[in-house]
Amino acid sequence: MKELAANIQPGNAVLFLLVKHMTGDKVLREIQDAGGTVLKTSLDDAKERALREALAKADAAQPSEATKST
Repeated sequence: MKELAANIQPGNAVLFLLVKHMTGDKVLREIQDAGGTVLKTSLDDAKERALREALAKADAAQPSEATKST
């Protein structure tokens, strides 16, 4: 975590989650619209794939920086 935090580029953010008392499907449901990239997880393959797909879908639904008006 320290290494990743030390190398984060300006304008980007990192979120670390430690989930103990919630099932994977509930976590996925709660963060599915957040966008982002999963770097490492302890989810099983099917749940990790579902998480990656949900985040990619949320990321694709957000306008890119180039299309945002200022």
